[in-house]
Amino acid sequence: MKHIILAGDSIFDNGSYVKAKEPDVADQLKVILDKNDKVTLLARDGDIVSSVANQLKNLPDDATHLIISVGGNDALFHLQTLDNTVSSIGEGFYEFYNIKIEFEKLYNQMISNTLSYNLPATFCTIYHPHFNHIQLERVSDFLPFSSSNNTLQQIAITALPIFNDIIFQEAVKFGVPVMDLRLIFNEEADYANPIEPSALGGMKMAKVIKEIAYNCDFSNNKTIVYSIKIQSSMDFIFAVA
Repeated sequence: MKHIILAGDSIFDNGSYVKAKEPDVADQLKVILDKNDKVTLLARDGDIVSSVANQLKNLPDDATHLIISVGGNDALFHLQTLDNTVSSIGEGFYEFYNIKIEFEKLYNQMISNTLSYNLPATFCTIYHPHFNHIQLERVSDFLPFSSSNNTLQQIAITALPIFNDIIFQEAVKFGVPVMDLRLIFNEEADYANPIEPSALGGMKMAKVIKEIAYNCDFSNNKTIVYSIKIQSSMDFIFAVA
């Protein structure tokens, strides 16, 4: 029997954002797992990297796999930085350097604490937001300046590699798998709003999580990247070691 734990933020705790009567990620995962397998949702909407340690204090005794998706809110809180005035591009890069160092420390501590439970653990990248989404008011309080949706989208996908580079770096350092959400969320319908998954996006994640839990050999201590590839209008899961 497998008991999969979902920890992190609203990427998994998306029940408040999907349409009425549509399932959240945890419920979708339960449907596609074998009947004796279980899923527990520890993720909480709004939580940040440093919150995961408290979430895992509620870890069930029979847990077998940990899936962690967190960091998006850490990045979101830094959106205001984009409105800072700098005298040169170099000075702007230095601001991003300070953000990078802070996130690196927090993410390293989070992975180290997570692995202390001696359970197979997988960590997710931060997917690109969808600032062209009709539900833009979801993030209006975080937007640093008045700009077109297209410009904001371009800025966001340029800045996010600062965070995703750390996620990959730490995953490789610890030899754990990565679930690359940037490739899984590849169409507008995957989003319930600019930053949360829809039921469609949730089902895509559920299928990849099932593949990881059932087929990943965690004993190799290798960083294998899991995602979804689009080919001939069909989605299929692939892994790259």
